[in-house]
Amino acid sequence: MEPINLNVHPQIIDLYEVLEQNGLHKQKEEVQSLVGYMESMDYNLSVMMNEIQKMHTEIGRLYDKGIRAQCAKIVSKAGDTVQQAKTMVSVTKVKIIQSAGDAVKAFREKGKSALVQAVQAMRIPSVLSSVKNGFSRAAQSVRQSTERLEGLREQIHEAGGYIKNAGRALFGKGPAESEKLKADKGLLAKVRDGLESFGTAFSKMERGADRLLGKIQPEKEPDGRRQSVRSELHRLKAAHSTQDRAPAAKEQVR
Repeated sequence: MEPINLNVHPQIIDLYEVLEQNGLHKQKEEVQSLVGYMESMDYNLSVMMNEIQKMHTEIGRLYDKGIRAQCAKIVSKAGDTVQQAKTMVSVTKVKIIQSAGDAVKAFREKGKSALVQAVQAMRIPSVLSSVKNGFSRAAQSVRQSTERLEGLREQIHEAGGYIKNAGRALFGKGPAESEKLKADKGLLAKVRDGLESFGTAFSKMERGADRLLGKIQPEKEPDGRRQSVRSELHRLKAAHSTQDRAPAAKEQVR
């Protein structure tokens, strides 16, 4: 899928313009918030994909072939998780562009009321909730990979102790091998720390979606009902109705 930058995409810019022209500032801010969040997450995931490649390079330096194969499998699974999250973001961005185009088209064909309905149909809170859940699952998956990698480090630690003891009996042959295991253990620690940072990053992405969701979710009215874009539609319809009645009222005065 070709990289998409929502910030400069023509359909997004068109939507901003029609929302601004029609005084729908709140709706514009919500769309801008969603766009900014998605672009930020896309960038972060691209950085993580690059880090996965560096991890594979580190793994190639491991002496133990068995450990190397197991570690490569774990990191590949983490890489799949990052790629899935990136695909989720990319697909969401495409849908946002399609929705923006539909909203502008609705406005040009049917006017402001249709524009408000079209923005409501973008279901921004639902989109953020879905993305939030996706990042939550990714964080959990990466943490499992981190735990598996830590298990490998424990295996090396146990093997190192065994070889060290055996080395005493073999007049120094063991310690040389133990140095290799020590190096492997250090490399695995580095890769493990990288995966651990992924889990932290995904959790931050999840919290970011949650904070943004809290900001754009409609606030409750005094009677407990939630305000929504629908209230804006009612206001528009009332305004149109008032305008329609105005000429008739003037005729009666005459």
